[in-house]
Amino acid sequence: MLARWFAHLSLGVASGFWVFLCAGSNGVAQTSRPATPQEVEAIKLALQELQGFIGEWNLEATRKTGGKLEAWKETVRWNWHFPPAGPCLKVEFAQGKGKYFTSGQVTYDVAAKQYRLLLQTVEKKELDLRGKVIRGTLKVESKDAAGDVHRITMTTLAEGVRFQVRYDRQEGGRGIFLNVLGFQGNRVGESFAAGKKAPECIVSGGAATIPVTYQGKQYFVCCTGCRDEFYANPEKYISAASKK
Repeated sequence: MLARWFAHLSLGVASGFWVFLCAGSNGVAQTSRPATPQEVEAIKLALQELQGFIGEWNLEATRKTGGKLEAWKETVRWNWHFPPAGPCLKVEFAQGKGKYFTSGQVTYDVAAKQYRLLLQTVEKKELDLRGKVIRGTLKVESKDAAGDVHRITMTTLAEGVRFQVRYDRQEGGRGIFLNVLGFQGNRVGESFAAGKKAPECIVSGGAATIPVTYQGKQYFVCCTGCRDEFYANPEKYISAASKK
């Protein structure tokens, strides 16, 4: 079974399920055409459905290898990122040194109305899946050259305190899905007290905990990606916020 699994990885390269990374400043595949302002807003709105992912998580990973259950711990961090091709959500596993995945991103295809999850493996290959978001849960799939269906589900639980990832595979595109890899655990840091609403991120619109200042006035952002974007374009976001 294990030998067949590694064979699928090789087959997937030819099928487009696994693709080598293109050069890009954020370490993942990039498109060459900059997004229009309308596309940027549409992408941003779609990705706000996954705002609960943003932040740092202490997760425990599990996978079965040769009939044995293997477990380890990793810190996973999600941030917004704003490249010319359009906004995306970046994820980093164990500061880029994860045991299975190292980094990745979620983007949104405006024309196809699909979410796209790209995950870089320790073998420097990229897992490329597409799908949708249902009530804050990302569900994406892809089929490889052997006909196996690969599915990844990501969601938050317990009112945003817990985060869960499932990577399942359906052999030959038929029958039940078998678990390949899983992550679950809690958010790092203190949460806001019950009944107390967090400030709104001036960039993404999500719950914010990081203060930023411009011309002596304080604002809030949800992550380091939004912090960098705010400082790069402060008047743009302050103006937009004043019109709400």
